[in-house]
Amino acid sequence: MLAILRSIVQEVDAAKDLKAALGVVVKRVQDSLKTSACAIYLLDPEQNRLVLRAVDGLKLDAIDHVSLKTSEGLVGLVCSRAEPLNLEYAAEHKNYQYFPETGEEAYSSFLGVPIVHHRNVLGVMLVQTMERRRFDEEVEAFMITLASQLAVVLAHAKATGSIHEIARAEGQAPLRFEGAPGAPGVAIGQVVVVFPLA
Repeated sequence: MLAILRSIVQEVDAAKDLKAALGVVVKRVQDSLKTSACAIYLLDPEQNRLVLRAVDGLKLDAIDHVSLKTSEGLVGLVCSRAEPLNLEYAAEHKNYQYFPETGEEAYSSFLGVPIVHHRNVLGVMLVQTMERRRFDEEVEAFMITLASQLAVVLAHAKATGSIHEIARAEGQAPLRFEGAPGAPGVAIGQVVVVFPLA
């Protein structure tokens, strides 16, 4: 599992942009864990909704079109609790919500893990299988570790504006940066952000 994790992280680092990086993650996770599907939902803080941004094993048309509140469905439960959810048969859970656009009706099991950076949930990564299966601790640990690596990539993408590029392409959120204080007090001034050319 460690070798697989290292390989995925290297491929993500080599990806040309955030969309490609997310595509690498879902494809490699689905292949490596022998699951039926893998998906990544990212939080849109302006609308307080989780938006499906990458899939492998679900309908590709659902990307960027399926979104849910942070309190909605199993994905919302993972987000709101900021902890993994491992279910042998997802449809029996009281929070289960079916989205026909994804084509996930054939899947039974569900393992969702939050993507957390500095105690802020940035999204949810999940895997599903057709057969009923409770994912073992090794798979859960793998997903949690990969999600923490992905959180760093997403935080960097947020800082450089890559996440906002996706949102702006859909006519959503304006570009906005939030900083962390280095010392107590108040500062007023103009900020200039310089992006690298390549």
